Formats: sequence, C-alpha cells, structure tokens
Amino acid sequence: MSISYRKFALILAFPLAIAMNSSGQDATYAQLYPSECCTAKDFYTQHQRLFAVAAQSVGLTPQFLFSIVAPEYTQYSYLSNKLETYSLKVLYVQGGKAYSDFSIGYFQMKPSFIELLEEAAAADSALQTKYADCLFVTPDERAARVTRIDRLNTVEWQLTYLSLFCEVLQKRFSALSSATTEEQLRFYASAYNCGFRKSEQQINEMAQKALFPHFSRQKFNYSDIAVWFYGEIKD
Repeated sequence: MSISYRKFALILAFPLAIAMNSSGQDATYAQLYPSECCTAKDFYTQHQRLFAVAAQSVGLTPQFLFSIVAPEYTQYSYLSNKLETYSLKVLYVQGGKAYSDFSIGYFQMKPSFIELLEEAAAADSALQTKYADCLFVTPDERAARVTRIDRLNTVEWQLTYLSLFCEVLQKRFSALSSATTEEQLRFYASAYNCGFRKSEQQINEMAQKALFPHFSRQKFNYSDIAVWFYGEIKD
C-alpha cells in the first residue's frame, strides 16, 4: 500500500510552538502542562529498560515507542481520578465495551482498543503465534474482560499491547519502512490517537487536526506533541 508520506509531512510540519486555541492565544503544550511533561520524561527514564525490550521486538527504538504514547501519559494523572473509577470497571466486566469503554493506565488504553488488537492478532498467523498470551479462547466472556482490566493496570502489559499495535500498523501500511523517522512517528502517533483501523486517508486527515487533549479548551495536534517528546528524549 502506498502512502504519500512526503506530502503528509509537509502538511503536518507546522511547529508545536505556533499551536493556537480558538481565541488566538499562542501557547505550547509544554508550557500549558510543564509538570506533566516533566513527569512523562521521568517515567520514560525509570522504565527505559522495559521500553528497550519492547522496542527491540518490533524493530523500533525505545524513544520512538515512548513518544507514541507520551501525550497520553501527560494526561494520565489528570484523568485517572475522573475516569478510572471502580464503577466503570465493574460496568465493563459485567456488560462489555457497550456498557463502559474508558481509558486505563499510563498509556490511556481502552478495552475496545485491546479487543481490536486481539482480533487483528488472531487474524494473522505470525501475530497469533508471537502474541499468543494476549489472546483468549472465549474473548467475549466475563473472565476475559476481568483479565483485560487487570492487565491494563500494569506497565508491562500496556507495553505488550503497544508493541502489538506497532506490528499491526507495520503490516497494514508496509510503506512505513521507507518513511523518515519523523514521518513514521507522526503516522504511528496519529493512528494511536484516532484509531488504527482507520484508512490511510483518515489517519492522515486526523493527523492534521488539533483535537488533544479531549477535556481541554485549548487543543493541540497529537502528533506534534509526540515529535516534541522524541526530540526531548532522543539520545
């Protein structure tokens, strides 16, 4: 599948520093969320070994892998007290994603996101073998939902799911390998933010929009934030 990465990069190349909200006020994401960005970088430093192991398994660098989810991590502390409540977890366990589908853990992954990754892995023989531990014989049963919730509360499992996400993306969009590092990161980050099941065109279109964070009045481009983080932590 051919992807117009050069055109994609030119469209998205406006710098993070000129991001504007609807009132026209200039502000960078790091300026609005300084402590959150510092905490995110500290988290990467503390878990760099785990990111290195996960990144090696999918042919990426640990800095690249973390940058995909870094924007979500900056919102983790803010959202955790509001969304990750016991009642929401119970609703998912009892009724599934139709009753409750909420962001969990450091990388703010939703149960529906994990279920889609499971479906993608089950449909590919190589991924089915490599990620056998991620799959369930009866994925729609209550026991599977309980296990997903438990897994999403650990760094190790969220990294496993992040690795699977990267491999699914690599298989769907093979031309990623010929893109520059920044082009690849923008695409991975945009797909993570808007949904990896979307088409190339839909991911590119969403990547041009300033929609993050969801609960903030001032919105930013998710892929810009990911690229900023990569520049901050790159060796």
